[in-house]
Amino acid sequence: MQPRSQAVQTAQIKEFDVAVIGGGVVGAGIAQDAASRGLSVILLEKRDFASGTSSKTTKLIHGGLRYLEQLHFGLTRQLLHERALLEKLAPHMVRDFSFVLPILKKKRFFGFKAELGLSLYDFLGMDVIKDHRHTRLSQREVLETAPGLSREQIVGGLRFHDCITDDARLVMEVVKAACRQGATAVNYVEVTGFRVEEGKLVAIKCHDCYAGGDMEVRARAYINAAGIWSDKLMQMLDPAWQPRCSPAKGIHIMVPQSAFETNSALFLPTNDGRYVFVVPWQRAVMIGTTDTSYSGDNDNPLANVDEVDYLISVVNAYAGASRITRDDVIASWAGLRPLVGSPPSESGKATGSVSREHLIYVGPYKVVGLLGGKLTNYRIMADEVLSKVFANHPELATIAKSSRTPQIMLGGFFDRQDFLSSTAHISARARGLSLEPATIDHLIASYGKDADQILTIVENEPELAARVCPDFPPIMAEIPFCIVNESAMLLEDLLFRRMRMGLVHQVQCLEAIPRVARLVRSCLGWDDERTQIEIETTESIINEHIASSHTFQKRELQRL
Repeated sequence: MQPRSQAVQTAQIKEFDVAVIGGGVVGAGIAQDAASRGLSVILLEKRDFASGTSSKTTKLIHGGLRYLEQLHFGLTRQLLHERALLEKLAPHMVRDFSFVLPILKKKRFFGFKAELGLSLYDFLGMDVIKDHRHTRLSQREVLETAPGLSREQIVGGLRFHDCITDDARLVMEVVKAACRQGATAVNYVEVTGFRVEEGKLVAIKCHDCYAGGDMEVRARAYINAAGIWSDKLMQMLDPAWQPRCSPAKGIHIMVPQSAFETNSALFLPTNDGRYVFVVPWQRAVMIGTTDTSYSGDNDNPLANVDEVDYLISVVNAYAGASRITRDDVIASWAGLRPLVGSPPSESGKATGSVSREHLIYVGPYKVVGLLGGKLTNYRIMADEVLSKVFANHPELATIAKSSRTPQIMLGGFFDRQDFLSSTAHISARARGLSLEPATIDHLIASYGKDADQILTIVENEPELAARVCPDFPPIMAEIPFCIVNESAMLLEDLLFRRMRMGLVHQVQCLEAIPRVARLVRSCLGWDDERTQIEIETTESIINEHIASSHTFQKRELQRL
């Protein structure tokens, strides 16, 4: 990627073929697809890449087993095939994972229905799932896999396979892949308006939220991939625009591995017709998600105590003697899904029955927009969006080549052999630097081939091999790499998205802030005042997350 300052300059002097607004997985995928076709592309994000919905998912690349209940057979099949492709395109970060659906004694009939559903799941993906068909498990096998479950309540289970990833890191790799194809990507640039001349949209008016100042970005075609902010953008163009996005809130909590012991991800049906995942992730256990309508502040959704308690109650309904309590929660976060539909009049209603199909539309001045969709099918959505763009801009269709995204590997790898040889080299080099196995795996899974550059930083500055937080694998050497190569501009960018400590253990993250800030200061040249502002802002963000899910007051956090 270009340094941000250079990307801002490029944004102001060049007219692009395509301007994409929104730096989540949808916008990143569209930028990569368009750039792979030989088009000039700019990607604009008002905050940080993946700072919205795309960093707050359940981290799954999956076929959408639950969508079978909504009879979305086509969507499920599409997702299963995309899952298989992403395993090939991003083998370092999209990894097969075992999931277990426990069957309760009092719900044996549900187990029968679930097995029928999994048989259909296998059938829809039969040409891509290889030997990963579902299997039955005895009570003993379930409890060996997940000792935290209750022997008295569990009679058996079903094992199936899906994939796990790191959503924000996946978005970052797609952005970097787009930039390698020639795209320009800029974070912290907010769209404030549009310039229309003679009935034609000719430029986007923007504000640089990081460095200050206003600018205009010119393009031949414009794409709205702003997710839950999409309607706000369209209303800037047309005040009469009728909202089409229905935000749905989903929260997750993290607990230590010791709080609920499981070696497999769990898929837990609830009494109210939902499903909750329990997923070992980042050396902790992630539990989520809820699925309710939302009408609050799109920029700052937070988990509340009732939502946290709901997730805890679901897990405890399956748990043995060791029950999770609110005191076990080491992190929480909330995200908003941009579902298609009328905005809710009130928050809190279940949205599990709302369609997960995506919508592509053409708005005023031929702006093409997209709502809905999944992390898994970002590549397909990008292709469909650009087909709509070409239908409305035939001059671009004549110069665009075929999409190359089905062949472009993420993580900087050229092909499968390059992946194997590069990761072997990185692992050997990291062992030579005495890095822990968990850190080596983390670096490869997070940065792919670029992990080698982080090892060079460790080689030159061995003190940066220290962990950011004591119980988790990320190391300090990632910080200068992310600043130079991934446009990480704030402490929040680093702690919440480039590394995930802000979502994994929020108290340990609080304690790491001053140390991280000192290193960032030396990289970005902050003065004392700017450094202190960054420290206080990031502490406030984390304190707010903790307080919202624990009902603590800020002064009580110091005792944690």
